[in-house]
Amino acid sequence: MRSTDFSLAPLQGRAQAMVVVERRFDTAADARRARRTRLELAAHFADSPGFLWQKSYRRSPRTLGIASYFSTRDQLDHALVTAPARLEPWLRLGGAHPTGRVLEAEPSGYTNGIWRAEDGRMGHIERFTPTSVEAARETEPPRVDAASTERPTGHGPTRPRRPTRDPRPIADARAMFVGATKYTGPAALIALTRIYYPMIARMVTMRGYVWFTTYYEFPFTLGTLAFFERRDDLLAFARMPGHRHLMQWITKDTRNGTAGYIRLHVAPETAAPLGETSDAAGSGS
Repeated sequence: MRSTDFSLAPLQGRAQAMVVVERRFDTAADARRARRTRLELAAHFADSPGFLWQKSYRRSPRTLGIASYFSTRDQLDHALVTAPARLEPWLRLGGAHPTGRVLEAEPSGYTNGIWRAEDGRMGHIERFTPTSVEAARETEPPRVDAASTERPTGHGPTRPRRPTRDPRPIADARAMFVGATKYTGPAALIALTRIYYPMIARMVTMRGYVWFTTYYEFPFTLGTLAFFERRDDLLAFARMPGHRHLMQWITKDTRNGTAGYIRLHVAPETAAPLGETSDAAGSGS
């Protein structure tokens, strides 16, 4: 369900701004030596006013990164400008070869179930978020429930293959979503694998895809951070049959999940005009 009130959502969902930075190293030894500096950066963010949550990560080849979420953009900017000089190589966010990007949350997003401040219901909204083309043409985006709720054919529990080419730098991402679902127990998580892995296998081959990672919170909450080159690339993923099926599977009742949230974050220069913000089924869960 669409919402602008994330007061009951997890910390990640309350953030109004985030920064993601990473560095790729020439050798594994260089990457190991850099772990201490990354820990210092993580500690600096965590001690800064407005800090909410962060995730450190690594990805092949020899790349270390960190994504940090803050209550407001001003508080994030303060954390950046007060960082010690020795952390500067991680925080080159401008120029020809930036190490990362600052993204701001759109005001409207998605909350469901016990994380929904308005009424605690599970459900999805009627239509997807408009793409830039639809907004320019003033045409209505497709209905969320137009497709069958049956699992798309050919989708088994296969895990996604690793990309064969070098991963794109995180600085390429001008849009991302952070979201999570609170599942009801082990049976729901087992059933989820038959939908989730094929969906991710398709996502990593899509135009504009940059990178994704997941996070877990006890006892049965699974979340995703997914980065795309453009907002429209992200929305194209949201509309594919596998993702649409996942949203319907989660929100049809409370058998599989009892809560969910999604926030879209975009580069400030690419933010959607007022009234063209994100929605539940248009973003993921």
